[in-house]
Amino acid sequence: MFSITRTAVLALMAGALTMAMAQTAVDPVYEVRNGDQKGQLMLKQDELAFESLTDGKRSRNWKYSEIRTFEKKGRKELRGSPFRGDRYDFQFDDRKLADRIFKEVSQRIVQARQMKK
Repeated sequence: MFSITRTAVLALMAGALTMAMAQTAVDPVYEVRNGDQKGQLMLKQDELAFESLTDGKRSRNWKYSEIRTFEKKGRKELRGSPFRGDRYDFQFDDRKLADRIFKEVSQRIVQARQMKK
């Protein structure tokens, strides 16, 4: 006969929960506009991605180390300019969200540049 302790059951359940959480972890996604483009801005681990929902040809990905400048333009707008390619202006509905994303992306850009050194 096989017996298992309550502690062992709890440990197995905790391990399964941790694995499930890791598998369902997703990158933050934010609704934005880029001029006349409606889309989603995704803060991935190694890159910033814009997925246009109105024209797939306008979708772009940039490694954080490939972003030359990233700045605030107005209260609810952020501008990203890569070393190569077009700049993108992202408009948000909420100023606090724009501020939070600016801070997070700026930190990731600095970290990526330091990793390259």
